[in-house]
Amino acid sequence: MIEIDIEFVKAIALEAGQNALGMLGDIEPEFKADNSYVTHIDRQTEKFIQERLSAKYPDFAFQGEEYGRFGSEAGPLWAVDPIDGTTNMVFGLPIWGVSIGLIAEGKAVAGVFYIPRTDEMFWGEIGKGSYCNGVRLEVHDREDLHHEDTLGFTSTAIKTLDLTSLTGRIRCLGSIAAEVAYTANGSFCSHVGINEGANDLAAVLCIAHEAGCVSGYLTGEPLDMTEIVHEGKTRAAFVVAPPKMAEYIQTKVRPRAGA
Repeated sequence: MIEIDIEFVKAIALEAGQNALGMLGDIEPEFKADNSYVTHIDRQTEKFIQERLSAKYPDFAFQGEEYGRFGSEAGPLWAVDPIDGTTNMVFGLPIWGVSIGLIAEGKAVAGVFYIPRTDEMFWGEIGKGSYCNGVRLEVHDREDLHHEDTLGFTSTAIKTLDLTSLTGRIRCLGSIAAEVAYTANGSFCSHVGINEGANDLAAVLCIAHEAGCVSGYLTGEPLDMTEIVHEGKTRAAFVVAPPKMAEYIQTKVRPRAGA
C-alpha cells in the first residue's frame, strides 16, 4: 500500500485555499478553449501545489487541471483540481475548493478537499477512513427517498437525464467535489455526475468510499480510475452513494429522450 503523509497534504490544501482567498480581490476571469472559466488563482494555486508535492514525492507523477500531466506514466499519480468550482468563485458563490487526490493501481487511495469559505476540510485514506474537520464520516443507507431528501446532480446531469421518477429535492452546487464530499458526510443522499475528470473525482471518491459509499455508472459498472485518467473523463452518467441508495438511483434515473 502507498504510504503518504496526509497531514502534509492537508496543510498544502489549507495554505492553497487561504492563499486563494487572499487573491480574490484581484480576480481576472477568462475563458478557456472549452468556454469554461479560468483565473490566475487557478493557475497559481496549481503551481503552488505541484511544487510542494513534487518536493516531497519526487517519484510521483502529477496531473493538474490547468497545466496537464508531468512525470512517469507508471506509479502513483497526484490528480489535482486547484479550484473545483471556478465559476462559483468568479461569481462570489462560496462553494469552491482545493482538491488533491492520489491514484495508485487504478484506485483513488487518498484525498483532501478543502472549502475555504466554509473552512471545511475533508480527507481520507484507503483503509483508514475519512473525516471532515476531525469527525469521522460514516454514511446512512436507505432503500428509498423521502420527498425532503437532498440529491446532488451536476448541471450537465440535470440537463441530460430524466429525473421525473425521483422523489426528493434536486440540488446542484456548482462543484462536483463538494457534492461528492457532502454525499460522504450525509448532507446529500447521493450524487450523480456525467463526463467528469480524474482531477475532479480522485480526492473525493476516496473520501466517499471510506465513508461507506460506492461509485458506478448508472448501468451498474464500477468506475475505473485508470480508464478515467486515460480517457480524460467518465464515459457516462454515474452515481456516488451508499450501496442501497446507489441501486435505487440506478433504477430510477435514465437518459432524457432526445438528450
